Amino acid sequence: MRTINDFAMMEPMKYYNNEDPSQKRDDMINDKDNLYVATEKHDGDWGMFIHYSKGNNLIRSRSISKVTGVYGDYTAKVPHLCAEMDNWPDNTVVLAELCFKEYGTNANTVGTILRCLPPKAIERQKDNPLYAYVFDILMFAGKDLTQTDYFTRICEYAEEVTGLVPQDYEAKYFRRTAIFHDGIDFAETADEIISFGGEGLVIQRKDNPYMPGTRTAWKTLKLKQSLPEMELKVIATLLPKKWYEGDCENTWPYWEVFTGHNSEDPETGELYEIDELVEISPEVDRKTIPGRPVTKPYFYHWANGITVEYNNTTTDVTSGLTDEDREWLATAEAQEMIENGELYAVVKGMMTNDLGKIRHPYLVRLRNDM
Repeated sequence: MRTINDFAMMEPMKYYNNEDPSQKRDDMINDKDNLYVATEKHDGDWGMFIHYSKGNNLIRSRSISKVTGVYGDYTAKVPHLCAEMDNWPDNTVVLAELCFKEYGTNANTVGTILRCLPPKAIERQKDNPLYAYVFDILMFAGKDLTQTDYFTRICEYAEEVTGLVPQDYEAKYFRRTAIFHDGIDFAETADEIISFGGEGLVIQRKDNPYMPGTRTAWKTLKLKQSLPEMELKVIATLLPKKWYEGDCENTWPYWEVFTGHNSEDPETGELYEIDELVEISPEVDRKTIPGRPVTKPYFYHWANGITVEYNNTTTDVTSGLTDEDREWLATAEAQEMIENGELYAVVKGMMTNDLGKIRHPYLVRLRNDM
């Protein structure tokens, strides 16, 4: 059983997303055998709200900072939420989406607040504070709920922290997200939410436990807006990131290695270290290599993605490209086609953001036969 101290560094559970037609997807959308429950998906920033005791709260992000090595801390940026958390029993942990009350805003807008230092973040919320839409609860009054079924967590325990039951305080900024089950048409409901400017639904099995760090197929499913395929003009290619930041460094073959030699800069006369791109064989101990791993596109001098025109603005697309796409985009032929306005890309995306850019763009294919 977990204690309250286990949550500050707990890896979040991930939610499955698969838009490909299948019987399993249909079963979830159609609530086969009454096994599923859907909750409204709000577009903001994920937060874990940990209440240790009165005046002792932590609101953390889902991502670990590459600078600090710990999860982002939002606590000082939303004091109005901390004040409401002090109504909870000691040792209570809630998951909620930090977002604005009204539809039409999204994670980009919320990010303009949460990326600020606390004084600026508080100032920007003076007339429009962030709300917390509760979609799960992992501990209540010291009781570990991670192995309790999701339907009980969201329908019963979430009521307690949003002031619904018991009604001994009025929660203003913590709201339980809308819940749909037992005969509700999930697809129709998702379409209705999206038509109002919302993001859609998350469907889960009613008996689902909370599984940190996992994305189990067909236990959860996102139903969200999806833009149709669009043929968009490619106006530029994107340079690859240099340094590899993945989880397979111990087996990663592409490295930039210090050769042990220096060269003189012809303009400044200063000496600089000569580095060389080297492919490392699997049996070599990476800890002995005097260098750092680099990304595969950087190693091969490929392009990492494309920039397309959409809605009188530009959107960068890096998902969906194959190695063959990245290699070809770096060729003189591809660059000439882009310069002449002859290269188009078929792109899909989730929706557009406040700036008119495509959210989560994905390359379906390149069109060089227009």
